[in-house]
Amino acid sequence: MSQANFSFRLMFLSVIGALALAGGLYLQFGTSAVSLADKQRCEKIILDLYGNSEEAKSALLPKCSEPGMVAMMDAKANNSGAASAAQSIAGANQSDIGTSALNFGLIGAGIGLLLGGIISLLRRKK
Repeated sequence: MSQANFSFRLMFLSVIGALALAGGLYLQFGTSAVSLADKQRCEKIILDLYGNSEEAKSALLPKCSEPGMVAMMDAKANNSGAASAAQSIAGANQSDIGTSALNFGLIGAGIGLLLGGIISLLRRKK
């Protein structure tokens, strides 16, 4: 019975590890840090400001999925001062860093639990 309980715990840890890994990967790579409305607003501001310049549009439009770029374009559209714009951009980037750290933490914990559970199960079967 003790061996069955031990195997169950190892399987449970492996499943939790797989879920944490999948969740971390999805949050980091399957979702956007910027909402669709924010991205569209950023794109509209770029098109309004740089509509005649293909080079500017091709360089700036893909970056509208980054929180710092959205904050920068909002500051530009609102004619914010340099200090206010810098604070908005820094705040957006800092929030993005925290979210990424959490996501990568989930990925790391998932890998550790999953591999630890699998290795322990394999050793136990020998």
